[in-house]
Amino acid sequence: MAQPITTPAAPHRDAIDVVVFDAMGVLYSCADDVAGLLVPYLRSHGCVLDHPEIAQLYRECSLGKMSSADFWAIAGASGASDEEYCRNHRPTEGVVALLAELDATGVRLACLSNDVSEWAKLLRERFGLGEYLTDWFISGDIGVRKPDPEAFAVLCRRLDVVPDRILLIDDREENVVAARRAGWQALRFGSARLATMELLRKELRPW
Repeated sequence: MAQPITTPAAPHRDAIDVVVFDAMGVLYSCADDVAGLLVPYLRSHGCVLDHPEIAQLYRECSLGKMSSADFWAIAGASGASDEEYCRNHRPTEGVVALLAELDATGVRLACLSNDVSEWAKLLRERFGLGEYLTDWFISGDIGVRKPDPEAFAVLCRRLDVVPDRILLIDDREENVVAARRAGWQALRFGSARLATMELLRKELRPW
């Protein structure tokens, strides 16, 4: 079995056409939104499912197998709503400034995220991220989650870009490893080297 790729590789800045950001833990501050935000929110609305049941239900919804309205109903969360739940999310400090700086260089910006379609749309509209990230690949829309190789292939096909000209910024090691195996360049946000958006900004210079 191949060993995980753990050594970070410096991005080849002159050979990057698209910078792809993960959402939870990168664009937004909560990395484990299921445990940190979703479960507490469900509990506050009367859900009695255990954590594994909630995680499985969320996974199915994040693959587009049910709507968010169906998710709330099946979870038994009385009075829960997309709008109320999404108000619990916060953007990562400094992310908007970094996106604006990258956007000004002309590099294409995109998002590849495991999330429920309705929630992802609400969040990007709420924080104005669609102004900078023009292409959104949400698992609830494309029907596949990272680190499945097909998630990376879908983005390549739809943007018509070759893998080695894409840079992924993700906080999960398994996604960084999968991206590199798919031929992408990749950086792990949240590591000691890249613990903040300012450190990431320095890593991405001279953009």
